[in-house]
Amino acid sequence: MISKKLLLTILFYIVSYGYTNDGEDIQVYLSSELLPESSIWFTNPPDQNEINYKLDKQESLRWSKIKKTNDITTTINSKTTYQSVLGIGTSLEATTLYAISKGKTDEQIRKILTLLIDPKNGLGFNMFRITIGTSDFSDGRTVSSHPKGFYTYQDDIENFSIEPDKKTGIIKMLKLVQDVAANLDPPQSIIFFAAPWSPPAWMKTSEELIGGTLKKGYEKQFARYLRRFIEAYQNEGIPIYAISTQNEPNFIPDNYPGMKLSAKQQLDLTIATYEEFHNPKKTELHTKIWLNDHNFEDWVNADYILNELKRIGKDYYASGTAFHNYTDYPATYMSRLYNNHPEHEIIFTEHSEWGISGMYNIQNYFWNWSRSYMYWVTMTTHDLDEYNQGPYNNLTELSPTLLIENPNESDKWYTTPEYYLLGHFSKFIRPGAYRIDCDKGNSEELSFVTFRNSDGGIVLIATNQTEKSKHFTFLFKDKSSSTSIPPRSIGTYIWKE
Repeated sequence: MISKKLLLTILFYIVSYGYTNDGEDIQVYLSSELLPESSIWFTNPPDQNEINYKLDKQESLRWSKIKKTNDITTTINSKTTYQSVLGIGTSLEATTLYAISKGKTDEQIRKILTLLIDPKNGLGFNMFRITIGTSDFSDGRTVSSHPKGFYTYQDDIENFSIEPDKKTGIIKMLKLVQDVAANLDPPQSIIFFAAPWSPPAWMKTSEELIGGTLKKGYEKQFARYLRRFIEAYQNEGIPIYAISTQNEPNFIPDNYPGMKLSAKQQLDLTIATYEEFHNPKKTELHTKIWLNDHNFEDWVNADYILNELKRIGKDYYASGTAFHNYTDYPATYMSRLYNNHPEHEIIFTEHSEWGISGMYNIQNYFWNWSRSYMYWVTMTTHDLDEYNQGPYNNLTELSPTLLIENPNESDKWYTTPEYYLLGHFSKFIRPGAYRIDCDKGNSEELSFVTFRNSDGGIVLIATNQTEKSKHFTFLFKDKSSSTSIPPRSIGTYIWKE
Protein backbone atom coordinates (compact mmCIF):
# COMPACT_ATOMS: atom_id res chain seq x y z
CA MET A 1 0.00 0.00 0.00
CA ILE A 2 1.31 3.46 -0.91
CA SER A 3 1.59 5.74 2.08
CA LYS A 4 -0.31 9.03 2.08
CA LYS A 5 2.97 10.97 2.24
CA LEU A 6 4.40 9.14 -0.80
CA LEU A 7 1.16 9.62 -2.75
CA LEU A 8 1.22 13.37 -2.08
CA THR A 9 4.84 13.52 -3.21
CA ILE A 10 3.98 11.74 -6.48
CA LEU A 11 1.03 14.07 -7.08
CA PHE A 12 3.25 17.10 -6.42
CA TYR A 13 5.69 16.08 -9.14
CA ILE A 14 2.88 15.28 -11.56
CA VAL A 15 1.36 18.73 -11.05
CA SER A 16 4.56 20.76 -10.82
CA TYR A 17 6.79 19.09 -13.34
CA GLY A 18 4.51 16.86 -15.38
CA TYR A 19 4.83 13.21 -16.08
CA THR A 20 5.91 13.62 -19.70
CA ASN A 21 8.79 15.50 -21.23
CA ASP A 22 7.49 17.19 -24.37
CA GLY A 23 10.83 18.59 -25.50
CA GLU A 24 13.50 20.40 -23.57
CA ASP A 25 13.22 21.34 -19.93
CA ILE A 26 12.34 24.85 -18.80
CA GLN A 27 15.28 26.77 -17.34
CA VAL A 28 14.48 28.84 -14.26
CA TYR A 29 16.34 31.81 -12.75
CA LEU A 30 15.37 33.80 -9.65
CA SER A 31 16.40 37.11 -8.07
CA SER A 32 15.01 38.95 -5.07
CA GLU A 33 15.07 42.53 -3.84
CA LEU A 34 16.76 43.79 -0.69
CA LEU A 35 16.36 47.31 0.69
CA PRO A 36 15.57 48.95 -2.66
CA GLU A 37 16.51 52.65 -2.89
CA SER A 38 18.08 52.59 0.58
CA SER A 39 21.17 54.75 1.14
CA ILE A 40 22.60 51.91 3.23
CA TRP A 41 24.09 50.55 0.00
CA PHE A 42 26.44 53.55 0.04
CA THR A 43 27.10 53.75 3.78
CA ASN A 44 27.07 50.19 5.12
CA PRO A 45 26.24 47.73 2.35
CA PRO A 46 24.73 44.41 3.44
CA ASP A 47 26.65 41.24 2.72
CA GLN A 48 25.84 39.72 -0.67
CA ASN A 49 24.64 36.58 1.12
CA GLU A 50 21.73 38.59 2.52
CA ILE A 51 20.26 38.80 -0.99
CA ASN A 52 18.15 35.64 -1.15
CA TYR A 53 18.42 35.11 -4.91
CA LYS A 54 20.95 36.62 -7.32
CA LEU A 55 20.14 35.42 -10.83
CA ASP A 56 20.38 31.94 -9.33
CA LYS A 57 19.59 29.03 -11.60
CA GLN A 58 16.97 26.72 -10.11
CA GLU A 59 15.98 23.15 -10.80
CA SER A 60 14.48 22.93 -14.28
CA LEU A 61 10.74 22.56 -14.75
CA ARG A 62 9.10 19.96 -16.96
CA TRP A 63 6.16 20.22 -19.29
CA SER A 64 2.90 18.40 -18.75
CA LYS A 65 -0.07 17.85 -21.03
CA ILE A 66 -2.24 18.50 -17.98
CA LYS A 67 -3.51 22.07 -18.22
CA LYS A 68 -4.01 22.61 -14.54
CA THR A 69 -6.16 25.63 -13.68
CA ASN A 70 -4.82 27.75 -10.85
CA ASP A 71 -5.90 31.06 -9.40
CA ILE A 72 -3.03 32.62 -11.37
CA THR A 73 -2.51 31.44 -14.95
CA THR A 74 -0.87 32.98 -17.98
CA THR A 75 -1.26 31.66 -21.52
CA ILE A 76 1.57 32.37 -23.96
CA ASN A 77 0.74 32.72 -27.66
CA SER A 78 3.85 32.98 -29.83
CA LYS A 79 1.77 33.49 -32.99
CA THR A 80 0.79 36.98 -31.84
CA THR A 81 3.83 39.25 -31.95
CA TYR A 82 4.34 42.90 -31.12
CA GLN A 83 7.44 45.12 -31.25
CA SER A 84 10.99 43.89 -31.72
CA VAL A 85 13.59 44.61 -29.05
CA LEU A 86 16.35 47.04 -29.98
CA GLY A 87 18.20 46.49 -26.73
CA ILE A 88 18.58 46.94 -23.00
CA GLY A 89 21.31 48.96 -21.36
CA THR A 90 22.40 51.86 -19.23
CA SER A 91 24.19 55.20 -19.26
CA LEU A 92 27.91 55.78 -19.60
CA GLU A 93 27.89 59.39 -18.47
CA ALA A 94 31.03 60.94 -16.98
CA THR A 95 30.34 60.03 -13.33
CA THR A 96 29.94 56.36 -14.21
CA LEU A 97 33.02 56.26 -16.44
CA TYR A 98 35.13 57.86 -13.72
CA ALA A 99 33.92 55.35 -11.11
CA ILE A 100 34.61 52.41 -13.43
CA SER A 101 38.17 53.56 -14.11
CA LYS A 102 39.21 55.08 -10.76
CA GLY A 103 42.23 53.31 -9.27
CA LYS A 104 41.90 50.31 -11.55
CA THR A 105 44.10 48.58 -14.06
CA ASP A 106 42.89 48.02 -17.62
CA GLU A 107 42.28 44.39 -16.69
CA GLN A 108 40.02 45.41 -13.80
CA ILE A 109 38.17 47.91 -16.00
CA ARG A 110 37.62 45.21 -18.58
CA LYS A 111 36.25 42.94 -15.87
CA ILE A 112 33.62 45.52 -14.92
CA LEU A 113 32.71 46.16 -18.56
CA THR A 114 32.41 42.41 -19.08
CA LEU A 115 29.97 42.28 -16.16
CA LEU A 116 27.86 44.82 -18.04
CA ILE A 117 28.17 43.55 -21.62
CA ASP A 118 28.68 39.77 -21.64
CA PRO A 119 25.35 37.87 -21.80
CA LYS A 120 27.05 34.70 -20.53
CA ASN A 121 29.03 36.06 -17.59
CA GLY A 122 27.31 39.40 -17.09
CA LEU A 123 24.17 41.36 -17.90
CA GLY A 124 24.35 41.39 -21.70
CA PHE A 125 23.79 45.14 -22.11
CA ASN A 126 23.99 46.27 -25.75
CA MET A 127 22.72 49.88 -25.53
CA PHE A 128 24.62 52.73 -23.88
CA ARG A 129 23.48 56.32 -23.49
CA ILE A 130 26.22 58.93 -23.65
CA THR A 131 26.10 62.69 -23.29
CA ILE A 132 26.94 65.38 -25.84
CA GLY A 133 28.99 67.61 -23.56
CA THR A 134 28.45 67.46 -19.81
CA SER A 135 25.28 66.50 -17.96
CA ASP A 136 24.05 66.60 -14.37
CA PHE A 137 26.41 63.66 -13.65
CA SER A 138 29.83 64.98 -14.58
CA ASP A 139 32.85 66.92 -13.38
CA GLY A 140 34.90 68.63 -16.07
CA ARG A 141 36.72 71.09 -13.84
CA THR A 142 40.09 69.87 -15.14
CA VAL A 143 39.13 70.85 -18.70
CA SER A 144 36.61 73.68 -18.22
CA SER A 145 36.68 77.13 -16.66
CA HIS A 146 33.09 76.73 -15.49
CA PRO A 147 32.94 76.58 -11.64
CA LYS A 148 31.32 73.15 -11.81
CA GLY A 149 33.18 71.96 -14.87
CA PHE A 150 30.24 72.05 -17.28
CA TYR A 151 31.22 72.31 -20.95
CA THR A 152 30.14 71.85 -24.55
CA TYR A 153 32.43 71.21 -27.51
CA GLN A 154 32.12 74.75 -28.82
CA ASP A 155 32.17 77.05 -25.80
CA ASP A 156 34.37 79.25 -27.97
CA ILE A 157 32.28 80.17 -31.03
CA GLU A 158 35.32 79.90 -33.30
CA ASN A 159 36.52 76.45 -32.23
CA PHE A 160 34.89 73.01 -32.03
CA SER A 161 36.71 70.19 -30.25
CA ILE A 162 35.94 66.97 -28.37
CA GLU A 163 39.32 67.30 -26.66
CA PRO A 164 37.63 67.59 -23.21
CA ASP A 165 36.23 64.08 -23.70
CA LYS A 166 39.70 62.82 -24.56
CA LYS A 167 41.40 64.49 -21.60
CA THR A 168 38.81 63.20 -19.13
CA GLY A 169 39.14 59.65 -20.49
CA ILE A 170 35.64 59.36 -21.94
CA ILE A 171 36.81 58.46 -25.45
CA LYS A 172 39.26 55.87 -24.13
CA MET A 173 36.56 54.23 -22.01
CA LEU A 174 34.03 54.05 -24.85
CA LYS A 175 36.67 52.40 -27.04
CA LEU A 176 37.26 49.86 -24.27
CA VAL A 177 33.53 49.13 -24.25
CA GLN A 178 33.72 48.39 -27.96
CA ASP A 179 36.83 46.27 -27.57
CA VAL A 180 35.37 44.18 -24.75
CA ALA A 181 32.20 43.58 -26.79
CA ALA A 182 34.17 42.68 -29.93
CA ASN A 183 36.27 40.11 -28.08
CA LEU A 184 33.43 38.19 -26.48
CA ASP A 185 32.43 34.80 -27.86
CA PRO A 186 30.36 35.45 -29.85
CA PRO A 187 31.14 39.16 -30.38
CA GLN A 188 28.42 41.56 -29.24
CA SER A 189 27.20 44.62 -31.14
CA ILE A 190 27.03 47.90 -29.22
CA ILE A 191 24.59 50.77 -29.79
CA PHE A 192 25.54 54.27 -28.62
CA PHE A 193 22.70 56.76 -28.21
CA ALA A 194 23.66 60.38 -27.48
CA ALA A 195 21.83 63.42 -26.13
CA PRO A 196 22.88 67.02 -25.43
CA TRP A 197 22.00 68.66 -22.12
CA SER A 198 22.67 72.08 -23.62
CA PRO A 199 23.95 73.68 -26.81
CA PRO A 200 26.86 76.12 -26.46
CA ALA A 201 25.93 79.16 -24.37
CA TRP A 202 26.23 81.58 -27.30
CA MET A 203 23.31 79.80 -29.00
CA LYS A 204 21.00 80.37 -26.01
CA THR A 205 18.90 83.23 -24.72
CA SER A 206 20.46 82.86 -21.27
CA GLU A 207 24.00 83.12 -22.70
CA GLU A 208 24.78 80.33 -20.21
CA LEU A 209 24.72 76.53 -20.24
CA ILE A 210 22.14 76.67 -17.45
CA GLY A 211 18.64 77.91 -18.26
CA GLY A 212 17.22 79.72 -21.25
CA THR A 213 16.13 78.41 -24.62
CA LEU A 214 17.54 78.26 -28.14
CA LYS A 215 17.83 81.67 -29.78
CA LYS A 216 15.42 82.17 -32.65
CA GLY A 217 17.05 81.30 -35.95
CA TYR A 218 19.82 79.20 -34.37
CA GLU A 219 18.37 75.82 -35.35
CA LYS A 220 20.84 75.35 -38.21
CA GLN A 221 23.83 76.29 -36.03
CA PHE A 222 22.79 73.75 -33.41
CA ALA A 223 22.22 71.12 -36.12
CA ARG A 224 25.75 71.72 -37.45
CA TYR A 225 27.06 71.39 -33.90
CA LEU A 226 25.38 67.97 -33.62
CA ARG A 227 26.84 66.92 -36.98
CA ARG A 228 30.33 67.89 -35.85
CA PHE A 229 29.93 65.85 -32.67
CA ILE A 230 28.86 62.76 -34.62
CA GLU A 231 31.67 63.15 -37.15
CA ALA A 232 34.28 63.69 -34.43
CA TYR A 233 33.17 60.54 -32.61
CA GLN A 234 33.07 58.59 -35.87
CA ASN A 235 36.64 59.67 -36.53
CA GLU A 236 37.52 58.09 -33.18
CA GLY A 237 35.83 54.88 -34.30
CA ILE A 238 32.71 55.43 -32.16
CA PRO A 239 29.54 55.39 -34.30
CA ILE A 240 26.44 57.14 -32.96
CA TYR A 241 23.32 55.10 -33.70
CA ALA A 242 20.80 57.75 -32.65
CA ILE A 243 20.50 61.14 -30.98
CA SER A 244 17.83 63.28 -29.44
CA THR A 245 18.20 66.99 -30.12
CA GLN A 246 17.72 67.90 -26.44
CA ASN A 247 17.59 65.95 -23.19
CA GLU A 248 14.33 66.68 -21.32
CA PRO A 249 13.27 69.68 -23.43
CA ASN A 250 10.21 70.42 -21.30
CA PHE A 251 12.19 71.28 -18.16
CA ILE A 252 14.59 74.08 -17.23
CA PRO A 253 17.02 72.95 -14.51
CA ASP A 254 18.39 75.77 -12.38
CA ASN A 255 21.66 74.12 -11.35
CA TYR A 256 22.93 72.08 -14.30
CA PRO A 257 22.95 72.39 -18.11
CA GLY A 258 19.59 72.32 -19.85
CA MET A 259 17.05 74.37 -21.76
CA LYS A 260 13.37 74.36 -22.53
CA LEU A 261 12.01 73.99 -26.05
CA SER A 262 8.41 74.39 -27.13
CA ALA A 263 6.87 71.75 -29.37
CA LYS A 264 7.25 74.15 -32.31
CA GLN A 265 10.93 74.70 -31.47
CA GLN A 266 11.46 70.94 -31.27
CA LEU A 267 9.80 70.56 -34.67
CA ASP A 268 11.99 73.24 -36.25
CA LEU A 269 15.13 71.76 -34.70
CA THR A 270 14.21 68.25 -35.89
CA ILE A 271 13.78 69.53 -39.45
CA ALA A 272 17.06 71.47 -39.34
CA THR A 273 18.94 68.48 -37.90
CA TYR A 274 17.65 65.94 -40.41
CA GLU A 275 18.37 68.26 -43.32
CA GLU A 276 21.86 68.92 -41.98
CA PHE A 277 22.52 65.18 -41.65
CA HIS A 278 21.30 64.58 -45.21
CA ASN A 279 22.68 67.69 -46.88
CA PRO A 280 23.60 66.55 -50.43
CA LYS A 281 26.69 68.78 -50.34
CA LYS A 282 28.08 67.00 -47.27
CA THR A 283 28.78 63.45 -46.16
CA GLU A 284 25.44 61.88 -45.31
CA LEU A 285 24.93 60.87 -41.69
CA HIS A 286 22.62 57.92 -41.00
CA THR A 287 22.24 58.66 -37.29
CA LYS A 288 18.59 58.39 -36.25
CA ILE A 289 16.69 61.25 -34.63
CA TRP A 290 14.49 60.42 -31.63
CA LEU A 291 11.99 63.00 -30.42
CA ASN A 292 11.07 64.11 -26.89
CA ASP A 293 13.58 62.25 -24.65
CA HIS A 294 11.36 63.20 -21.73
CA ASN A 295 8.36 62.06 -19.68
CA PHE A 296 5.24 60.16 -20.69
CA GLU A 297 2.91 63.17 -20.56
CA ASP A 298 5.06 64.88 -23.18
CA TRP A 299 3.81 62.42 -25.79
CA VAL A 300 1.50 65.22 -26.95
CA ASN A 301 4.52 67.21 -28.16
CA ALA A 302 5.83 64.23 -30.12
CA ASP A 303 2.33 63.66 -31.52
CA TYR A 304 2.20 67.28 -32.68
CA ILE A 305 5.66 67.06 -34.27
CA LEU A 306 4.90 63.81 -36.08
CA ASN A 307 1.57 65.15 -37.33
CA GLU A 308 3.24 68.30 -38.64
CA LEU A 309 6.02 66.31 -40.30
CA LYS A 310 3.43 64.06 -41.91
CA ARG A 311 1.44 67.09 -43.09
CA ILE A 312 4.46 68.44 -44.98
CA GLY A 313 5.53 65.02 -46.26
CA LYS A 314 8.55 64.70 -43.96
CA ASP A 315 7.39 62.20 -41.35
CA TYR A 316 10.51 60.10 -42.02
CA TYR A 317 12.66 62.90 -40.53
CA ALA A 318 12.10 61.40 -37.06
CA SER A 319 12.66 57.68 -36.51
CA GLY A 320 10.87 57.48 -33.19
CA THR A 321 10.21 58.95 -29.77
CA ALA A 322 12.23 58.51 -26.57
CA PHE A 323 10.74 58.51 -23.07
CA HIS A 324 11.73 58.94 -19.41
CA ASN A 325 9.62 58.29 -16.31
CA TYR A 326 9.99 60.99 -13.66
CA THR A 327 6.33 61.86 -13.09
CA ASP A 328 3.19 59.97 -12.11
CA TYR A 329 1.70 59.84 -15.59
CA PRO A 330 1.11 56.33 -16.98
CA ALA A 331 3.26 54.43 -19.45
CA THR A 332 0.09 53.90 -21.49
CA TYR A 333 0.78 57.33 -23.02
CA MET A 334 3.47 55.56 -25.07
CA SER A 335 0.73 53.33 -26.47
CA ARG A 336 -1.34 56.37 -27.36
CA LEU A 337 1.52 57.72 -29.41
CA TYR A 338 2.21 54.34 -30.99
CA ASN A 339 -1.44 53.92 -31.96
CA ASN A 340 -1.34 57.31 -33.69
CA HIS A 341 2.01 56.66 -35.39
CA PRO A 342 2.70 52.90 -35.56
CA GLU A 343 5.45 53.43 -38.15
CA HIS A 344 7.58 55.27 -35.56
CA GLU A 345 9.41 53.36 -32.84
CA ILE A 346 9.03 53.90 -29.10
CA ILE A 347 12.29 53.93 -27.12
CA PHE A 348 12.70 54.11 -23.33
CA THR A 349 15.96 55.94 -22.68
CA GLU A 350 16.17 56.98 -19.02
CA HIS A 351 14.99 55.97 -15.58
CA SER A 352 16.59 53.78 -12.96
CA GLU A 353 14.31 51.14 -11.46
CA TRP A 354 14.70 49.60 -8.02
CA GLY A 355 13.23 46.53 -6.40
CA ILE A 356 10.43 44.35 -7.70
CA SER A 357 8.11 47.30 -8.23
CA GLY A 358 10.76 48.67 -10.59
CA MET A 359 10.87 45.38 -12.49
CA TYR A 360 7.10 45.63 -12.87
CA ASN A 361 7.66 49.10 -14.37
CA ILE A 362 10.03 47.64 -16.95
CA GLN A 363 7.41 45.04 -17.87
CA ASN A 364 5.00 47.94 -18.28
CA TYR A 365 7.34 49.79 -20.64
CA PHE A 366 7.50 46.75 -22.89
CA TRP A 367 3.73 46.23 -22.71
CA ASN A 368 3.41 49.77 -24.06
CA TRP A 369 5.52 49.25 -27.18
CA SER A 370 8.96 50.33 -26.02
CA ARG A 371 11.77 48.65 -27.93
CA SER A 372 14.26 49.26 -25.12
CA TYR A 373 14.93 49.93 -21.48
CA MET A 374 17.88 52.03 -20.29
CA TYR A 375 19.04 52.51 -16.70
CA TRP A 376 20.51 55.87 -15.62
CA VAL A 377 23.90 56.12 -13.82
CA THR A 378 25.57 52.73 -13.72
CA MET A 379 28.26 53.15 -11.09
CA THR A 380 29.41 55.72 -8.54
CA THR A 381 32.34 56.19 -6.24
CA HIS A 382 31.68 55.78 -2.52
CA ASP A 383 31.86 59.56 -2.06
CA LEU A 384 28.95 60.65 -4.22
CA ASP A 385 30.28 64.15 -4.90
CA GLU A 386 33.77 63.02 -5.89
CA TYR A 387 33.13 63.26 -9.62
CA ASN A 388 29.63 64.67 -9.71
CA GLN A 389 29.09 68.42 -9.75
CA GLY A 390 25.37 68.18 -10.44
CA PRO A 391 22.67 68.41 -7.77
CA TYR A 392 22.24 64.64 -7.36
CA ASN A 393 25.48 64.05 -5.50
CA ASN A 394 24.34 63.25 -1.96
CA LEU A 395 22.50 60.51 -0.11
CA THR A 396 19.20 62.38 -0.08
CA GLU A 397 19.17 62.68 -3.88
CA LEU A 398 20.80 59.55 -5.30
CA SER A 399 19.51 55.99 -4.96
CA PRO A 400 21.82 52.98 -5.33
CA THR A 401 23.45 52.36 -8.69
CA LEU A 402 24.08 48.91 -10.18
CA LEU A 403 27.72 48.96 -9.06
CA ILE A 404 29.31 50.95 -6.22
CA GLU A 405 32.96 51.49 -5.39
CA ASN A 406 34.17 49.58 -2.35
CA PRO A 407 34.58 52.25 0.39
CA ASN A 408 37.85 50.75 1.57
CA GLU A 409 39.50 49.79 -1.74
CA SER A 410 38.89 51.87 -4.86
CA ASP A 411 40.07 49.04 -7.12
CA LYS A 412 37.19 46.86 -5.89
CA TRP A 413 33.43 47.21 -6.11
CA TYR A 414 30.21 45.52 -5.12
CA THR A 415 26.92 44.87 -6.86
CA THR A 416 23.51 45.93 -5.59
CA PRO A 417 20.40 43.73 -5.93
CA GLU A 418 19.31 45.80 -8.92
CA TYR A 419 22.22 44.38 -10.91
CA TYR A 420 20.71 40.91 -10.61
CA LEU A 421 17.10 42.04 -10.99
CA LEU A 422 17.77 43.90 -14.22
CA GLY A 423 19.68 40.91 -15.57
CA HIS A 424 16.40 39.01 -15.87
CA PHE A 425 15.61 41.25 -18.84
CA SER A 426 18.99 42.09 -20.36
CA LYS A 427 20.65 38.69 -20.02
CA PHE A 428 17.86 36.64 -21.55
CA ILE A 429 16.00 38.99 -23.93
CA ARG A 430 18.42 39.42 -26.78
CA PRO A 431 18.42 42.17 -29.45
CA GLY A 432 16.03 41.25 -32.24
CA ALA A 433 13.64 39.39 -29.95
CA TYR A 434 9.92 40.01 -30.35
CA ARG A 435 7.46 40.54 -27.56
CA ILE A 436 4.76 37.90 -27.86
CA ASP A 437 1.30 37.67 -26.41
CA CYS A 438 0.55 36.48 -22.88
CA ASP A 439 -1.86 37.22 -20.06
CA LYS A 440 -0.23 40.11 -18.20
CA GLY A 441 -1.53 39.38 -14.72
CA ASN A 442 -1.57 42.36 -12.35
CA SER A 443 0.59 44.25 -9.88
CA GLU A 444 -1.38 42.97 -6.87
CA GLU A 445 -0.31 39.36 -7.43
CA LEU A 446 1.87 38.30 -10.36
CA SER A 447 2.63 40.07 -13.63
CA PHE A 448 4.04 38.59 -16.84
CA VAL A 449 5.72 39.61 -20.08
CA THR A 450 7.00 37.21 -22.75
CA PHE A 451 9.46 37.36 -25.65
CA ARG A 452 10.71 35.09 -28.43
CA ASN A 453 14.40 35.36 -29.26
CA SER A 454 15.68 34.94 -32.81
CA ASP A 455 16.97 31.45 -31.92
CA GLY A 456 13.43 30.33 -31.07
CA GLY A 457 13.87 30.60 -27.33
CA ILE A 458 10.80 31.72 -25.37
CA VAL A 459 11.46 33.96 -22.36
CA LEU A 460 8.75 34.43 -19.73
CA ILE A 461 9.43 37.01 -16.99
CA ALA A 462 7.24 36.98 -13.89
CA THR A 463 7.31 39.44 -10.98
CA ASN A 464 5.85 38.85 -7.53
CA GLN A 465 5.34 42.11 -5.62
CA THR A 466 3.56 40.44 -2.70
CA GLU A 467 4.96 39.36 0.65
CA LYS A 468 4.03 35.72 0.04
CA SER A 469 5.22 32.98 -2.28
CA LYS A 470 2.87 32.70 -5.26
CA HIS A 471 2.04 29.56 -7.20
CA PHE A 472 1.18 29.92 -10.88
CA THR A 473 0.73 27.95 -14.08
CA PHE A 474 1.83 28.92 -17.57
CA LEU A 475 0.34 27.40 -20.71
CA PHE A 476 2.11 27.15 -24.05
CA LYS A 477 0.46 25.46 -27.03
CA ASP A 478 -0.79 22.11 -25.69
CA LYS A 479 1.51 22.06 -22.66
CA SER A 480 1.54 23.50 -19.18
CA SER A 481 3.89 23.82 -16.26
CA SER A 482 3.42 25.04 -12.71
CA THR A 483 5.77 26.50 -10.15
CA SER A 484 6.06 29.01 -7.33
CA ILE A 485 7.88 32.32 -7.16
CA PRO A 486 9.18 33.60 -3.79
CA PRO A 487 7.94 36.86 -2.25
CA ARG A 488 9.36 40.15 -3.59
CA SER A 489 11.14 38.27 -6.37
CA ILE A 490 11.42 38.02 -10.14
CA GLY A 491 11.63 34.80 -12.13
CA THR A 492 12.70 34.08 -15.70
CA TYR A 493 11.57 30.89 -17.45
CA ILE A 494 13.19 29.86 -20.74
CA TRP A 495 12.41 27.10 -23.22
CA LYS A 496 12.64 26.35 -26.92
CA GLU A 497 9.54 26.82 -29.03
